Amino acid sequence: MAKDTSHRFVRQVVAEIGTDLVRYLRRRVRPGTDARDVAQEAYVRLMRLDRKDLIRDPEPYLFRLATNLIHELELKRGNDDARLMRWTREHDEPELPAEVQADAPTLRNRIDQALRQLNPTCRAVLIFHRRDGMTYDEIAARLGISSSMVKKYLATALRHCRSQLRDLI
Repeated sequence: MAKDTSHRFVRQVVAEIGTDLVRYLRRRVRPGTDARDVAQEAYVRLMRLDRKDLIRDPEPYLFRLATNLIHELELKRGNDDARLMRWTREHDEPELPAEVQADAPTLRNRIDQALRQLNPTCRAVLIFHRRDGMTYDEIAARLGISSSMVKKYLATALRHCRSQLRDLI
């Protein structure tokens, strides 16, 4: 089939069943996947076929092609999820030596004690910044203080915690 004839064939198929195909795909793809993208990939694969003249009925062929694409996406997504889970396990907190694990409750108590000695705003700034990963501006907006005050509170909190936990560091 000539290139121009091939393009004409695909355009005709899209015009005839494109809306039905997208509707069909919307009911079958997972959230976060655009049915139009899957349909577009099906059209591209149809266009790449060398022998389109062997397709007797393009509608079921295209629907089967699109269904196969959904399965491919799901397999890829499953592999990506498995890879992400494996990476997460590998990069989670490292296994601590037994002596450190044994001292963990004591360490936790010392940290809690050091935090309780801070004034509430200073403690909140430290927790928001270190535990929650908030920026100075986010903390300032949350607590109704300036960014420069956030920096000062954070410096004070860190200095206090270092002095209280110096023998452990």
